[in-house]
Amino acid sequence: MSENEKTQIVLVNGKPHRKQIILADVNIPYKFSIDRNKNKLFFCINADEFSEQSFQSVVVDLNSGMVKIVPNIRNGFASAVDQNTGTVYLGGSDGIYEYNHTTQEVDRPAVVSGVDVFDMHFKDYLYFVETTNLDLYVLRNSKKTIVYNVEEYGIYHFAIDGGDNAILANPNGIFFLSKKAKSPVMFADSIRNIRGITTDKKGKPYLIAKNGIYLMDQKNLQLFEILPLTDGYGLAFDNNNNIVYSDERSVIKLTPCN
Repeated sequence: MSENEKTQIVLVNGKPHRKQIILADVNIPYKFSIDRNKNKLFFCINADEFSEQSFQSVVVDLNSGMVKIVPNIRNGFASAVDQNTGTVYLGGSDGIYEYNHTTQEVDRPAVVSGVDVFDMHFKDYLYFVETTNLDLYVLRNSKKTIVYNVEEYGIYHFAIDGGDNAILANPNGIFFLSKKAKSPVMFADSIRNIRGITTDKKGKPYLIAKNGIYLMDQKNLQLFEILPLTDGYGLAFDNNNNIVYSDERSVIKLTPCN
């Protein structure tokens, strides 16, 4: 693929950005998180038909383009990063592990064992959703505790913004839980086929759906589309706050045009 084929101009919220394909021909890259200290992207892919697993955890260095599958984690799916310490958490079907940058594998024993993880996010503490019940848990002092405010909401995706408010999504809609509130309130906008919720470097929340990337307005409980997509999957923001997202077969970075 030539440089011209790799790069084109797209409008993000009306402003021109260069669209650069970081990885091509990958199998549904999904569940993004970025270690902004090292500018490394963590995500999962669907394993090939010869694998004993359904999913595999992958890391790509956004500076060098080097890609590696993380071994020794069963069905590596979700990921989360503590941006203050650089600790990377990878969740699979039998627990949550810390990623070791030196060995490029996960450390054992597991941080949390015996859980099948569907989604994760780090904000002061590690939060994760269990696949079995779709409840949200927080890990404090090595103790796993359910977040009762959203129990039985059946959470598919969630994030915690810079103001310590939670945003979550399930098949019924998108919800906002203020840090001072006892229960969530629903966003006015309804988006189908939501694929993820994340925050940028400043703690601003964004949502990716099959049909686009959206900025989330928590105050007015509204969504604003900033980039239409045909088949969006993963979303994160790198160390320069550039958008990194995926479709069914590619990982893409958007950088503002000067």
